[in-house]
Amino acid sequence: MELMLAIGYLGLALVLGSLVAKIAEKLKIPDIPLLLLLGLSIGPFLHIIPSESAMDIFEYAGPIGLIFILLGGAFTMRISLLRRVIKTVIRLDTITFLITLLVSGFVFNLVLNLPYNSPVGYLFGAIISATDPATLIPVFSRVKTNPEIAITLEAESIFNDPLGIVSTSVVLGLFGLSSSSNPAIDLITLAGGAIVVGLLMAKIYKKIILSCNFHEYVAPLVLGGAMLLLYLGDDLLPKTLGYGFSGYMAVAIMGLYLGDSLFRADDIDYKYIVSFCDDLSLLARVFIFVFLGACIKLSMLENYFLVGLLVAFGSIFLARPIGVFIGLLGSKLSVKEKLYLALEGPRGVVPAALAVTVGIEILKNADKIPQYITKYISPIDIAGTIIIGTFMTILLSVVLEASWAGILALKLLGEYKPKKQE
Repeated sequence: MELMLAIGYLGLALVLGSLVAKIAEKLKIPDIPLLLLLGLSIGPFLHIIPSESAMDIFEYAGPIGLIFILLGGAFTMRISLLRRVIKTVIRLDTITFLITLLVSGFVFNLVLNLPYNSPVGYLFGAIISATDPATLIPVFSRVKTNPEIAITLEAESIFNDPLGIVSTSVVLGLFGLSSSSNPAIDLITLAGGAIVVGLLMAKIYKKIILSCNFHEYVAPLVLGGAMLLLYLGDDLLPKTLGYGFSGYMAVAIMGLYLGDSLFRADDIDYKYIVSFCDDLSLLARVFIFVFLGACIKLSMLENYFLVGLLVAFGSIFLARPIGVFIGLLGSKLSVKEKLYLALEGPRGVVPAALAVTVGIEILKNADKIPQYITKYISPIDIAGTIIIGTFMTILLSVVLEASWAGILALKLLGEYKPKKQE
């Protein structure tokens, strides 16, 4: 695709996306559904942006956008707040995440009449298990309810976003689309290595930033480090050593530690980074959701709409609730609080970026996918069902869960009455 044409498409997405987001703000509704529908409108419906061109752009916009979002989200999470809900968050990001992945995958395979152990379903489960509570934040600001529930949902997302990316990478190894040879070892190296390298990078950056006054130059310094982490973990080390680490998870760990350290040090550079990341995250959200919609072809909607609807309902109303209730067995949370967490797990930017990225990877490397997978479903159908299924899951979860979030908060949690010492 020509460079000027790509720039034109990106410019169109930004202009129209900004207008649509402003309309959503005026109407006090989430912007994600409108951005997805905008993508559908300028893509398959009006043919302004061809599907192939949208996918070409997404190959670059998707990974870079994920860096912006993971870094920005983790950078503003305070460790002191995280400690208040850490036990619940650990359960949600381990047991609940895994069960949501497995149940979503099982439902996917069941709907498509695939063997129950087909990795196709579990690839979908890995992609859509990460949550995005951004659409719920305006609700929590209006409704006076227990703030620890809001903190829990936000902290859960900070960690399950990179976990979703790691899980997707591991399952892709079963498709022959990564250097994976042993999923268990890969999971340990991807996650464990990311934690070690992310913390190391954060500590180095902390010393550099606190000893020098970078001011407006600190934001590109930190962003450049995050991009190098992704390159090192996902490309350079796997090619040279055979094993790497999750660059995305390392970015999140780096952002969490560095952001908390600079905040506690009351360093002026903290504000520069936050402002910079907020602006870039907004750009990334517009690009990812608009181009997800534009990537879809009408033939994909016609062929996979019903399948996408069924697997979306399975993920929202079956997988997530089962995962939450099993994951939080024996916790101090009440049944009503668990029910609220079960019904409030909207999917967002990470599943959107992963779905298209994985779809492109499958279509480009269809000949590498093992026959034990393709004898039941073709690579085109794998990519199509995953993209449409993810699209429907994001759309339905955001629309439904944002619409009932306030009502459920008052019905299940009641009005929050802080203790006197607070």
